Amino acid sequence: MKIITAALVTSALLTQASYAQSNRLPTVTPLSAEDKAEIVQKRLDEKANDEAYKALIKRTPDKKNEKVDPWGNMRAPSASGNK
Repeated sequence: MKIITAALVTSALLTQASYAQSNRLPTVTPLSAEDKAEIVQKRLDEKANDEAYKALIKRTPDKKNEKVDPWGNMRAPSASGNK
């Protein structure tokens, strides 16, 4: 019986705390014409950037799986001529 009473009291206390938090709704201010224009401009800029990026990716050639030796020009050529 003590466990049930403790559970009921705990749930009642937690319910009150969550109810108090839900009463505070954020206030929404309407956007001005300048803010709307700025948002539209940002979206257009982002779209232009995305299109430019996609065009750049299409122009970039695919890399082949070649072994790259960054120190190749620093080494002395071997006697057999193989790198």
